[in-house]
Amino acid sequence: MAGRGGRNGRPAHRGIIRRMKLVISDRAISFIRERGGSVWVWLDPHRGLVGSHIWLEAHAEPPRTSRRTKFTRSSRRPHRFRELEGQGITVHYDFGKMEPPEELHFDRKGWRKGSHRLEAYWNGSVFVGDDIQPPGAPAR
Repeated sequence: MAGRGGRNGRPAHRGIIRRMKLVISDRAISFIRERGGSVWVWLDPHRGLVGSHIWLEAHAEPPRTSRRTKFTRSSRRPHRFRELEGQGITVHYDFGKMEPPEELHFDRKGWRKGSHRLEAYWNGSVFVGDDIQPPGAPAR
């Protein structure tokens, strides 16, 4: 049947945008609100001798606006951000050609005041991928 074959035998989602569920810790919400109420998330691919993986970069400021957001090569590339609002914050996200995760998690890490940073997780995982299921999902 035409149009039914997506990756891994799942149906293709052409033209359909799934609604991402935002899972944000209380510490992350206060961190984001203290910095204006917006967060920017984009893909940060890494390649090495033993393979490649993709992480998420998450900051409470747009890429290339501070020393912290100029650090990675992926932050210096052009982005096409989409917006999603929830829990009193605005999430600007760019996942390239990948479908959004079912759940996008945020947490604030770091124990010293000056070392606080925002972390984002794809379906609860530090790595990005279509094969990563959200927490509590039935096994495939």
